[in-house]
Amino acid sequence: MEDKNTTQNNPETNAEQRQTQTPGQTTAGDGTTGAGDEFRTPFEQVMDTARDQATAAAGALRRGEFVQDASIDPAASSDDRLIALLAYISQIFVPAIMPVIILLSESSKKRPFQRYHAVQALALSAVFVVAGVAAVMGTVVAQIVPFVGGMFALAVACLSPVAFLMYVIAMLYYGYQSYQGKRFAIPGLTSFLRDQGGIA
Repeated sequence: MEDKNTTQNNPETNAEQRQTQTPGQTTAGDGTTGAGDEFRTPFEQVMDTARDQATAAAGALRRGEFVQDASIDPAASSDDRLIALLAYISQIFVPAIMPVIILLSESSKKRPFQRYHAVQALALSAVFVVAGVAAVMGTVVAQIVPFVGGMFALAVACLSPVAFLMYVIAMLYYGYQSYQGKRFAIPGLTSFLRDQGGIA
């Protein structure tokens, strides 16, 4: 039998509980659901989902799981695999352009493999861009306090090359996986996109 405290403290279990709730329910501290969600805005609901998925993603990355539910898509042609690879690799040089072209092209509407990877590549790129903008804005705001602002700016300057290297490695790795004909889930990101109706 599973210990009740273990269930309460497991972020993945909590995320699963939230996903199985019906609209208008909240999860109490004891894991039960109840009314009270009706006053939450759509933005708050999206933010709650994002927080849950980020927690699940952090847990998966700690375990070394960079892809989940990977399976070969037998319907993916060599052209599909090449386009999916380019959707990821192009993000290193020019973010957003290639996935947007894929999503807007008439031929890709008949190619679910291409569309799936274009949406994931675009979303992953957006996550890194938003994180970069947040770091820059945080640095600007931190300049109000002279010493703290300087230390924060130094930390951001030192960590920026590491973050960019992680971005490049992630895009290369996911591009390689897609070129193998795999349809996979990026921890946290893909399930968030599914929750929002971005991908099937």
